Amino acid sequence: MVNLEWYRSFVEVYRVGTVSRAGQVLHLTQPTVSQHIAALESALGYPLFQRMPRRMLPTDEGKRLYTQVAAAIEKLELIAKRKLPADTPKIIRLGTPQEFFAERLLNQLPQAENLLYRVRFGLTQNLIEQLLEGQLDAVVATQKIARSQLEYQLVAEESFWLVAPPETVIPISPEILRVELTSLEQWIRTQPLIAYGDDLPIIRRFWQVVFGRRLDIIPKLVLPDLRLIRSAITSGFGFSVLPDYLCEEMVAAKALTLILKPTNAVTNQLWLAYRKSKRQSQPIILLLDLVSSR
Repeated sequence: MVNLEWYRSFVEVYRVGTVSRAGQVLHLTQPTVSQHIAALESALGYPLFQRMPRRMLPTDEGKRLYTQVAAAIEKLELIAKRKLPADTPKIIRLGTPQEFFAERLLNQLPQAENLLYRVRFGLTQNLIEQLLEGQLDAVVATQKIARSQLEYQLVAEESFWLVAPPETVIPISPEILRVELTSLEQWIRTQPLIAYGDDLPIIRRFWQVVFGRRLDIIPKLVLPDLRLIRSAITSGFGFSVLPDYLCEEMVAAKALTLILKPTNAVTNQLWLAYRKSKRQSQPIILLLDLVSSR
């Protein structure tokens, strides 16, 4: 007779791609998960996975089985969670860029007494790995990293502006700027630049899209926090490229000078990433509601 736990192990290996990660999610040892898969394959009479060096790839039979049983497993897991008392604290573990969380998410988080938050900051690649390992419930990602076990929901789209210290005057006539940007680009190259890193992330892409050339300037100041870059610009350290949500209010208040808001906008999308297996869990339902109401 087939054991229900065999199906749970099969579904989790299918979702996360490896036996070791499935064991971490299910709180089982790697040999136990392997035994479950082997027992299920023996009972069904056909292989469910191809064993690759770093990954378990589902066979056609495995794909068909997943389609048949995944929804049932999710419903069983959800029923078990609903048995918890209503006042049991729910922990939501979120990975996110620090600046976006501080400026756009923090003041919108529901503050119910039974909700607890654990927030981690970092780069998308690192946070996605923690999500896959079950250390996080969801990640606000600055790029979609393709993994079969993940789903993405669009959170926001940010546009990038070139901004300068207050009262900066561009020594180039508006008539010239309407025709071409070469003179502006040459002048900016003579100004001090503030960057997120020495390899000029954000700025490098902006330059390529807007001016059509590579940027080889050594930044005057490197700060790994966009809000600190904003403060450095207002203090007169130099120019930089910032997302609109960080600078549009300060531009309107003349605390920053808008040098260029490109007609051909340079944009970046932010996504809420979560594991498919947890789409019906309370943390994901709450976070999806939060981002969809933005």
